[in-house]
Amino acid sequence: MKRLLLLLIAALLALTLVPLATTQAAPNQSGKCTCKAYYKVKRGDYLSHIAARYGVSTRSIQRCNHIKNRNKIYPGQVLCIPGKAAKPSAPKPPSYYPPPPQPGDGPATACSITPILGFGNIWFSHQDVRDKIGCPTAPEQGFNAVEQRFYRGYVVNNLNSKKMYIVFTGAGQWTTYLDTWEEGDVVSNPTLRPPVGWCQPEYGIGKMWRNEDNYSQRLGWASCPPNPSVTATWQPFEHGEMIWTATQGVFVLYDSNTYRQFK
Repeated sequence: MKRLLLLLIAALLALTLVPLATTQAAPNQSGKCTCKAYYKVKRGDYLSHIAARYGVSTRSIQRCNHIKNRNKIYPGQVLCIPGKAAKPSAPKPPSYYPPPPQPGDGPATACSITPILGFGNIWFSHQDVRDKIGCPTAPEQGFNAVEQRFYRGYVVNNLNSKKMYIVFTGAGQWTTYLDTWEEGDVVSNPTLRPPVGWCQPEYGIGKMWRNEDNYSQRLGWASCPPNPSVTATWQPFEHGEMIWTATQGVFVLYDSNTYRQFK
């Protein structure tokens, strides 16, 4: 009799547990709820806290997941969070964007005149030069010139404008001087005796060298002989000038009276 009683108790317990297991199985079995998210229960979770986190009611979670007792959820249980699933927003068409750099593009510039050839190569290749000298203010121009090197400098005389460009290599400076020599003026000073291998400059360059304050000392003796015909070009910029000669390359002449040479 006792054994039969124990069997009946066990059978009743089994019938009680089966509905509970069914209740806590996979969520949304009825298919009446739309799940906007799924949540996996962790230890210490409460259904009310989960509902508050997702902005839904506790009862709606119970109904969609067939939970009769709100206090009976267990770690690892996956809950359907009711609500409309968020629709992915349609991608917005991209706003305008510039094309990628092309091989032929140079640096962006607002200059109305763009330097070309040797001047352009230096201007585009050296941002420090470009930033310091600014934009050209006139196109590049060729001129006939006489040039002469000195112990501590270099002079190129523009025969078209009668303007001499004087570079003091020892000081890293440059300046200009107007060629005022005319036919009948003194060509040189016969009393001067330069050292072997060096010369006294003559004509317009010599007049500047002898008469301008301290230029003879800053430049030193001239090399022999001067180059009486050199190909040269010139271009003005916002903050300086550029000069090119076939023998010396390019001089970038800043309006601060400093310069940089590119051979």
